[in-house]
Amino acid sequence: MTLITATDLGKSYGPTDIFSGVTLSIPPGGRIVIVGPNGIGKTTLLRILLGLEEASAGTLQRARGLRVGYLPQEAMLSGAHSLWEECLKPLASLLELEAELARLEAAMSDADQAQAALQRYGALQHEFERRGGYTYEARIRQTLSGLGFDADDYYRPIPQLSGGQRTRAVLARLLLSDPDLLILDEPTNHL
Repeated sequence: MTLITATDLGKSYGPTDIFSGVTLSIPPGGRIVIVGPNGIGKTTLLRILLGLEEASAGTLQRARGLRVGYLPQEAMLSGAHSLWEECLKPLASLLELEAELARLEAAMSDADQAQAALQRYGALQHEFERRGGYTYEARIRQTLSGLGFDADDYYRPIPQLSGGQRTRAVLARLLLSDPDLLILDEPTNHL
């Protein structure tokens, strides 16, 4: 099963054709590079594949439930939080599960709540483990290290990061979200 299939895609703005006749198929695990001169519609094609723009011609099919990560040319990142906190964002539901487990652990010390808390705890702990709850911090460190960050950078506020570091921080967040398809529009040459 393919992630995205496009047949005879075309895009026009008024009387100007940007591109036409684009047919492609993106398989799971595939690596595809679109290369060409500036202004021929590479970004527009990516935006159509993402569903951010409509094609003027052709058909586009996406796999049901497809999770896509997108790094645009100008990746914006702001806020006073740290790089580590940025990396925790895609793990919000896992962190909520971790907090619920901590609440249940406290409830197990109360004799009136212990039995019910213990039953619920077992199922949630299995889910937490299945989703990488015991390894998410190591995953964050591995991802950040792989993108050239030092441990000293983890708790630096976003405004203190350079433009290139902010782009890599967005990429780290995307990688940690574990998308089915990752689309990078002119990623930095440091990758």
